[in-house]
Amino acid sequence: MKPWRLGVIGAGTISAAYLRASSTFEALTPVAIADLDRERARARAEAFGVPHVRTVDELLADPEVDVVLNLTVPAVHAEISGAALAAGKHVYSEKPL
Repeated sequence: MKPWRLGVIGAGTISAAYLRASSTFEALTPVAIADLDRERARARAEAFGVPHVRTVDELLADPEVDVVLNLTVPAVHAEISGAALAAGKHVYSEKPL
């Protein structure tokens, strides 16, 4: 089975736990990460071997991303999830819409 290519939006504290856990699943491969703070995204990418740092729009437009892990703050959570769905991506979220 081909792994799902994961794009992470939100490089805050909880992203480390998700990125660490993703390495235990053969079905997931993190391929991109985005955050309003590009340096924070770059640091997470380097720490966890994520090959691409993107803006949110770039990540949503990236054909290499199959599923978006939405780790944004509650105020923009529905907006980001909706944009990901509109871009044809699957979405995983731990917050209600």
